Amino acid sequence: MRRPLFVIAVVFAAGASGQAPTQAMVDLSVRVIGAVQQNGKMQPAFVGGGFLLDSKHVVATDGCCRSEDGTEKVPIVVRGQTGSPARKVWSGPGGLVILEIKDPIQTSGATLAPQKLTLKNQSAYTVVFPKDAAPTVTESKIQGVFKPDQMDVQVYRAQPPVDDLLAGGALFNACGQVIGINVLSDKGVQFAMVADALSPGLEAAGVKPPVADKECGAGDQAESKAGDKGTDKGGEKSGDTGGEEGETHLRLPRGGEWVGVGIIAALIGLAMRRDTRQQVARALTTRRQAVPQIPVPPALAVRPGKPILRGIAGQYAGASISLNTGPSILGRDHHASNLVFGPQADSVSKRHCMVRWDPARSVFVLEDLGSTNGTFLANGERIPPGQPRDLRAGDRFFIGDLRNQFELRMEE
Repeated sequence: MRRPLFVIAVVFAAGASGQAPTQAMVDLSVRVIGAVQQNGKMQPAFVGGGFLLDSKHVVATDGCCRSEDGTEKVPIVVRGQTGSPARKVWSGPGGLVILEIKDPIQTSGATLAPQKLTLKNQSAYTVVFPKDAAPTVTESKIQGVFKPDQMDVQVYRAQPPVDDLLAGGALFNACGQVIGINVLSDKGVQFAMVADALSPGLEAAGVKPPVADKECGAGDQAESKAGDKGTDKGGEKSGDTGGEEGETHLRLPRGGEWVGVGIIAALIGLAMRRDTRQQVARALTTRRQAVPQIPVPPALAVRPGKPILRGIAGQYAGASISLNTGPSILGRDHHASNLVFGPQADSVSKRHCMVRWDPARSVFVLEDLGSTNGTFLANGERIPPGQPRDLRAGDRFFIGDLRNQFELRMEE
């Protein structure tokens, strides 16, 4: 089904602010640190992901709260440069937890999208936190959903996988709604538990986030509160077993309290090759060497070398285009552009944008040429047409939608 492709363009073009939903995804995403006391000081022993349900509650995995040997950790929720201690208020299937933050964080909160509204082959998005750089959003495709034997929890399978994925972070749809909770990225596939797995935890924690009741892009999103009749009805519908891939609508999980890394390993291992089980366990239990705050990205100095436009995703993924020979105009019209996109790039205008290298000032210059669906920086900011923007090596941008991403580089 091709609907998600045009949905992205509509979402990016909508709104007077010109903001793409990528910024909303970044704003909802946090890092969750599990700290232990060593030599009289609190030291990070675990770094995972999470997302804000509301100003006081965060979804994460139980790696933030205890070790394999049972050692208790103090969870710390970090957003930007600010961290707040938290306490666990619910543990659920597959090691999911809901944390209550001591110091509330200003947020509009997450909207959850049940599994019955998620379609095979639709786009999905994950926020990643590169080292020494600002958070970015990466895209994958939902390949299907499976329900492991003897476990009442369902899992999305998506591809391509996300590098440096943090377990516990949100998997979003093109509308910025949470469709799943990321588990791991392994052997070319990304896995995420469906958002429905949070259903019992929302009630236990007293949290009532909005719940979508229409597919992303199906007109104005009508929302119901968690626990309302519409949500329950969707959860009990048709008695599907949920064991097959595809677009089958599965009931809301009502399973027991499955906690721990061993459960996660079984969850994925039952649906995959045996040799993957150890990879799953390692992916969720590795203690990363990290500081208890997200570093502010330093100013990116221009390095000696040749200015390059590097394709990150889309038709030009992996390609390196030299900017030493003059400006590159990106678009679908081969008469007006020298970096031409095919007809499948339906969100790209005939003459979409221009990127060039300014040797006098040692900066890259990006300009939108009046495109329909916009030219965006990696943080989701839309560049106003006709207003050139100076960029540095390492900066990324995308045109039309997240399918067409580029990075500016200085290469030897």
